[in-house]
Formats: sequence, C-alpha cells, structure tokens
Amino acid sequence: MRIALCLFVLALCGCKSISSIRAPEAHTGNRGYVVGGLRVVAPVASLLTNDFDALVSAAQLAASVAENDSQVDKRRDAAKRGIVAARQARELKPDRVEGHYWYAINVGFLADVDRSYGLNAVAEMEPALKRAGEIDERYDYAGPLRVLGVLLLRTPQPPVSIGSPRKGLRLLQRAVERFPYYPENYLYLGEALREAGHADEAKAAWQKVLALPAPVDRQFEAVQWEKQVRNSLGNSATGESPR
Repeated sequence: MRIALCLFVLALCGCKSISSIRAPEAHTGNRGYVVGGLRVVAPVASLLTNDFDALVSAAQLAASVAENDSQVDKRRDAAKRGIVAARQARELKPDRVEGHYWYAINVGFLADVDRSYGLNAVAEMEPALKRAGEIDERYDYAGPLRVLGVLLLRTPQPPVSIGSPRKGLRLLQRAVERFPYYPENYLYLGEALREAGHADEAKAAWQKVLALPAPVDRQFEAVQWEKQVRNSLGNSATGESPR
C-alpha cells in the first residue's frame, strides 16, 4: 500500500507529546475505513509486535486512512495506530528504512488533523526522515528526500522552527534526480521553485506531473496530483499562492 504525500503547512501551536501516544481501542461495530472507494480494516499493531513486515503493512495502511478517510476521528485514530505500528517496526529493526519513514508520515498526518501536536511533530519527523534517508533515500520513490524537503519548505524558519526553503529545494531536486520518471517528485519541486521565485521552472516541473504516467500502484493518488497541479498552474497565472 502506497500513499500520496500531501503534507500540511504545520501550525506550530500546542505541545502534546507524540511519545505518549498509544493505539486507540477498537470500537465494537467498527466496520473499517474507506480508502480509494474500498473498505479496509487496519490491523491492531499490538498483535503484530514481532512481525516486522506486518507492522510495516499496518503503518502504511494506517497512513493511507489518515490521509484519505472522510471522518476526522477515523483519520486521527488511524494516524495513532500507524505511529504505534511504525514505532514498533523501527524498534524491532532499527537499521531498516520502513519503520523510520512510516513513523514520520503518520506523525505528519496526526499533526495535520490535530494541530496541538504541531511543535512535537516537527521534532519527531525531522530525525526520523533523516535516519530513513541515511538508510535508503531511494525508498518509496525517494520518499525520505521528498517528505523532508516538503517539511523544510513548509515549516517556519528559525528561530520558530526548522524551515529552510533552500535546503528543501535541494532535497526535492535530488529526489527528482533519483526518480526522474516519478510524477509526485515534480509536484513538490514545482512548489519549491515557485517559492524560490523561479516561476517558469515551477510551471515546467508541474507540466511534468501531467505528462508522466503514474506507476501502477499510484493511480488513485495520481488523480489528486493532477488536481493539485492544475490548481497551482491556475494560481500561478494570477500570481496567487494555492496554499
């Protein structure tokens, strides 16, 4: 299971701790979540403690639900389940990329739906993504580079937070170099180029999103990428920011 990474603009308010999160109890009668028009049921991470692959699958599925479910409560619960599953995965095999990467993704989606985690979410995401990149920056079509690049691009700059549009741009450029045929990398590269004042280059990057075929496992996400690109191209024509 793969997901689109439509990261939020982090609101740095509140100070709830990610480390205190435990997986929510399953509710009687819960028939699961709807993702891409299909109903799925997320496994309970506590039952998968010693199964690394199952924990990673649970974290991936939870991230997809946390991004796409229409109900806020289900998105919040899914992100928490994903955090717990990914945390267990990286404790089990700290030298594997998957646990670090999906931990960061689920933390990001939790902060997106519950901004009271904002301050702590950045502090948790940055080292997890850096570690993921050290292990395998090519994972998930250069996902560690892509997600950290967007995080640096969209968070406030010091002393408020860790934001650095210049570093974010470099990471996104590297993601494109690693996977020049993957459309989502160009989606965020275009955003970084626009923020750097390179409007024509940003448009060229966004046009790549429309021109490149999406991988078979990303057809659902590709629809959202196209919508974002057309919105960005429309706003760039009027000089407005789509965010």
